[in-house]
Amino acid sequence: MSAEYCRALYEAAEASICLMEYSYGVTLYREYLAYCPESPGAWHGLAICLEAIGNREGSLGAYERALQLYLGGHDDPQDLLWGGGWCAFKLGRYELAYKLFKESARREPGYAYTWLSLAIAAFKVGNRNEGEEAMSKYRALIRERPYKRRVCEGIEMLSNAHNSLREINDVNSSIIRLTEELLRKSITNHSFECNQ
Repeated sequence: MSAEYCRALYEAAEASICLMEYSYGVTLYREYLAYCPESPGAWHGLAICLEAIGNREGSLGAYERALQLYLGGHDDPQDLLWGGGWCAFKLGRYELAYKLFKESARREPGYAYTWLSLAIAAFKVGNRNEGEEAMSKYRALIRERPYKRRVCEGIEMLSNAHNSLREINDVNSSIIRLTEELLRKSITNHSFECNQ
């Protein structure tokens, strides 16, 4: 399958997490991983969705796969945060998570969520002062550049992904229907809060 298909699928899957529509996310991440199985971020996303729908065993396996892929040589800063740090944290490897979040903050000091992640891990491993300092940096970045509402960001991402999927030849028609259904449902449920 094409790189465009994988890119659009990944965006749709990420949108499902923003929209808290985890069963859709399981389907979208599994479709993505069928074609692009070496992505720590996608395994992390699948783990989040599986955990949210109550599949603990499946989620732990996906967290482990994401972490192993990251540790196996993926060097992208986002993979460091999500496929490395958060997967280690979810697997109870708090010292490793702390180390990875610290490296993520060094590489991407302008990304607020990295500082929140570092704060959580620092508190968990007993580095209270560093945790408070990281939390202060997180709050300062959020004041400077507030996040969009997650559901609104999800609708925007899903709309882009759905439009991209419709333009690609040989796309699994059930995926097009699934993203269309999720988009309709999300607009119905969240359009009021996103139009303010």
